[in-house]
Order: sequence, then C-alpha cells, then structure tokens
Amino acid sequence: MGKLYLLSGDYILNSKDKDAIVNAANKYMINGSGICGVIYRNAGNKLLEYCKQIYKTDMKPGEVRVTPGFNLNMDIIHVLAPKYYEARNSIDELLFTYKKMLEVIIEKGYKNVLVCSLGTGVHGYKHEDIAKPLISLLNNFCKINDVNLYFNNLYPIYKDIYLKPFLEINALYLKKDLMNLVPKEILIYLNENNLIENDIKKKYANFVKNKELDDLCLSEKLICLQYTLENFEVTKEQIKILIERMD
Repeated sequence: MGKLYLLSGDYILNSKDKDAIVNAANKYMINGSGICGVIYRNAGNKLLEYCKQIYKTDMKPGEVRVTPGFNLNMDIIHVLAPKYYEARNSIDELLFTYKKMLEVIIEKGYKNVLVCSLGTGVHGYKHEDIAKPLISLLNNFCKINDVNLYFNNLYPIYKDIYLKPFLEINALYLKKDLMNLVPKEILIYLNENNLIENDIKKKYANFVKNKELDDLCLSEKLICLQYTLENFEVTKEQIKILIERMD
C-alpha cells in the first residue's frame, strides 16, 4: 500500500528522490508557462530536442506521454488536461485524464511520483471544483497500489483546498485528535497520517515566519506545528493555542 502526501512549495525542489514528475503539458510539447516552463528549463535543451524528434503530432486532450527527464534525472509524465470550456462533462473528463496518468504510473513501475494540479491554470478548472473527487481518486489509488504520490501546490493556501477533503476522506479530526496527544505523540500522528512536509525549515521561513497566527491558513499552521516540534522542546500548554486554531 502506498501513501498520498500533500506538499507545498517549489515543484522542482519537491521532486528530489522521485522516480517521475508530472508535467502539465501543452499540446505542442514545448516549454510554456507555469509548471511546464519550470520543467523544461530544469530538464535542459535536450528535452525540447527529444520531443521534437520523437513526437511528430500534437498531443490530444487527455493524452499522456512519457519522456526522459535529462537534467532532472527522473522521467517526465506529460499530461494534456482537457479545457474546462471545451469539455462536455468537464470534471469527469479531467478525472479520466488523471486515471490514464495513474495507469501509466503502474505500467512504468514508478514508486514515487510528484504530481501537480492539472487543468487549474489557463485550462480553466477551479481548485474548489475538483478537490474532493480528485483527492478521493488519488487516495484510493495509493491504498490499492504500492505507489506514493506527492501532490504539490506552490502555496499553502491552495494546498488547503485539497487538505480539507483529504482530512475528511481519511476521517481525521485534526484539532480533536491533536488535543488528545502530547508533543512527542503529535509528530508520530503527523507522520502516520502523511501530514509531514519536507524541507520544513525552508517552508517555515517562506510561508510562516513573521506572520500572526490568525493570518495563517491551515496548511501554514501545520508547517508551524511541525517546525516547532522538530526544533524545540515544548509543552502541550505552549502549543495548545496553535492546536486550538486547527480548523
């Protein structure tokens, strides 16, 4: 059984030690904006040369193609999401695209894959509309396959949209659960329930440091909690106010 992790932060930095990275591709398989541009820049010129040489036709909506990652040192799973305003059953078509991506992951034998939110840029899908069915799909996939998926959003505020259905689907009552635990048990709970972020010091500095507690979203509060527990000896009373705001 694999695990589904929800991550925030830089897409390339979070790709460390993964077997494959998902690209929100354009139909021409060239460097574009957003995640696509980031991947092509970090993979190097050989990726663009390879795509031009191997693929002579444009990608179709919902299509999945795999290329080497070159400088990224992992395979790239290129996925062309359908456009919201062109699809008849837009959410279903996007989910079907994710299913085809998951089939490729199994076929290729990948064990650790970094996944982005497909279709939520210029293709017009809203995070709020796809979050619950998508997290359900990815969560169930990990439970029945020996694959870890790392679903990445750049900012914690967007991760929050997916985190809340993740908690609901897995019957996690965050504030109630944490209030019943002592500090050492809290870190175990976060680990066991896939609520841990990597590079926590960097993410604390980027997203949480110097902010007031009331200004933090739920994902930022979890970053603050993890950072505090991993770097300081604290009592339950010292972190109680943070736990009380976990909703």
